[in-house]
Amino acid sequence: MEKINKRLAVIFDMDGVIIDSNPLIVISWKTFFEKHHMVLNDEQLNHYIFGRTAQETVSMVFPTGLAPELINRFSDEVAADVRRRYASEGQIVAGFTEFVKYLAAHGIAMAIATSAPTKNVNVVLELAGVSPYISRITDASEVSHSKPHPEVYLKTAAKLGVPPSDCCVFEDSFSGIRSAKDAGMIVIGVATTHSAKELAPITDAVIADFDHLKINDMEAIIEKRRLRHQ
Repeated sequence: MEKINKRLAVIFDMDGVIIDSNPLIVISWKTFFEKHHMVLNDEQLNHYIFGRTAQETVSMVFPTGLAPELINRFSDEVAADVRRRYASEGQIVAGFTEFVKYLAAHGIAMAIATSAPTKNVNVVLELAGVSPYISRITDASEVSHSKPHPEVYLKTAAKLGVPPSDCCVFEDSFSGIRSAKDAGMIVIGVATTHSAKELAPITDAVIADFDHLKINDMEAIIEKRRLRHQ
């Protein structure tokens, strides 16, 4: 019989965790940058895009200051292109939908903490078929500081009414992992954007997808972390 820790809460990042979307996001940003005569290498794309709001990406990449209205217009343009790619090419990470339904059946509180805009979140939840199960969402519209700042995860824990130390986060990006770690949370890496070898040193565990993942597995990860920090 599974050991159920009712204090445990699960928080999912979205891009690269719920949907294997980061290749699509990269294409959208590359297309946008090329339109503005910019070429970024892979290292720069990883640094400027993953875990950040679109507004922050635009502000960081353009060499001179842009008016807020233009930053928002550029951000909305990229976000709309990403949504179109979700609809035509997006793939939900294996086992995610079943895992959410399984957690819900066991009374585990869940939430999403993402740097994506609200419209993109709604599209992905619809694609995954989990809208009825996850109502607590913190997205780009609610934070002043994007990842790696811990704000998004601390706000999400507050919404859940759970101490950060009882939150188990699923993340794929370096900035997102740092955000959750700095919030004092347990972090399980999802090896979509980065390899398991890259994620292992900075997370409490790594998974390829959600197939066969159970609450007992998370409990074992939490206990291992507790023993490691004694």
